[in-house]
Amino acid sequence: MKKFIFTTAFSLLATIGFSQWSGKEYVVENDPAVLEKLDEWQDLKLGFFVHWGAYSVDGLCESWPVVSEDVDWLTPHADIRKFREHYFNELPLQFNPTGFNPDQWAELAEEMGAKYFVFTTKHHDGFTMWDSKQTEYKITNPKFPYANAKYADITGSLFEAMRAKNMMIGAYISKPDWHHPYYWSPSFDSPGRNVNYKIERHPDWWRNFTDFFYNQVEELMTDYGNVDILWLDGAWADKNNQGQDMKMDEVGQMCREKQPGILVVDRWVGGRWENYRTPEQHIPSESNPIPWETCMTVNCCFSYRFEDSNETNVKSGRQLTHKFIDIVSKGGNLLLNLGASPQGWFNKKEVEAVRNLGQWIKLNSEAIYATRAIAPFAEANVRYTRSKDNSKVYAIVLLEDGEMPDKAMLPGCLVAKRATIKDVATGKTVAFSRQGNATLVDIPKKKGTAQYAVAFEISEVEKMAGKAYGKSQAAKDAENRNL
Repeated sequence: MKKFIFTTAFSLLATIGFSQWSGKEYVVENDPAVLEKLDEWQDLKLGFFVHWGAYSVDGLCESWPVVSEDVDWLTPHADIRKFREHYFNELPLQFNPTGFNPDQWAELAEEMGAKYFVFTTKHHDGFTMWDSKQTEYKITNPKFPYANAKYADITGSLFEAMRAKNMMIGAYISKPDWHHPYYWSPSFDSPGRNVNYKIERHPDWWRNFTDFFYNQVEELMTDYGNVDILWLDGAWADKNNQGQDMKMDEVGQMCREKQPGILVVDRWVGGRWENYRTPEQHIPSESNPIPWETCMTVNCCFSYRFEDSNETNVKSGRQLTHKFIDIVSKGGNLLLNLGASPQGWFNKKEVEAVRNLGQWIKLNSEAIYATRAIAPFAEANVRYTRSKDNSKVYAIVLLEDGEMPDKAMLPGCLVAKRATIKDVATGKTVAFSRQGNATLVDIPKKKGTAQYAVAFEISEVEKMAGKAYGKSQAAKDAENRNL
């Protein structure tokens, strides 16, 4: 395996968007099945992410309100113990998503242009969204109202519906579990997110907990069909923090035995079991050679917010499209999150926004899926991608609301004299002229969501960012002679 460590020498590649990984190694897997899966995943570009659990009943931030930490995204409770009783004991008894239909979710994923799906099978609060044999704090507990519903095993029903749409499947699971008595022991108060006892004094407690975690992951790897991604959250549950060794080598190796080639994402930890990076709620300022995925919400938060909430701040279809294009141009994927309601659907404005994103992608998919980054990545309002075989370059011009110019400058991209430029959405050739190291291109008139951005296919580029691009004429001639 090759290892890269973010150091001063690597600083040109370790951009501000990846600062939380400073000093943490990235290990390049040598397992061919993993490398093949990672390359396929990088082709997919857009994932559908859903946070859902008993916390949705009250429209709460996922899990975090039960933590006794004075952080800026939480309002302190008058009585944290009383609130925890309500959260852990009452909310599951009220969680009855009778409007849930996994096929409708899969239809929405397809409409938004997503090619993979990641579901929160269990968040930090420990509420398990599948029929786990390891706990009774789960959606299928007979005491809970949804236990006998058609889709009671929510995780299984969603994975099946998404596979029917040819989605790659990802299982999110939290490493810490604030409901488990051997993570937050009832013997002590629980003042923060970490384990609330000294592991060295109670190794049997910790062993009980790590066995529980291992067994839950094994259930997901064994009983729920093909799983492509294990997306682990809760980076503080790590051997370098209070000795919280989650035995990731054992977990990861078990996953690879059960699910050959599976991508394991022990996020923010580094090392062998973080196959790609996951910046949260922001887009890195530059491209990065390490595979990465921005996880971002359509609303203000990952969990559901009632439509009349003053926290609701839905991104528009145009905003989502521009952010998505920016991410793709820098070589990343976007894992776009919606929070599901207590009934099992999503806010109307959020659904409209992601459908509008999907309409734009459908028109311009050639410039998005299975592409790779190419310098200068982003210049002014233009974003660049290239085909995997390096035969074509795509320039995508981002347009603001009401903006529809006749021409656009492609800075840093000098198109070859004999090249053709096509409007990706229509396949029609457009006129262009060379301007120094840039190209001026005519913009076709657009309507509706097509106005968000205009994508151009360029058959041949002479220079990108002032540097010669592609194979030399001598190399091309040599290849032709050998045909």
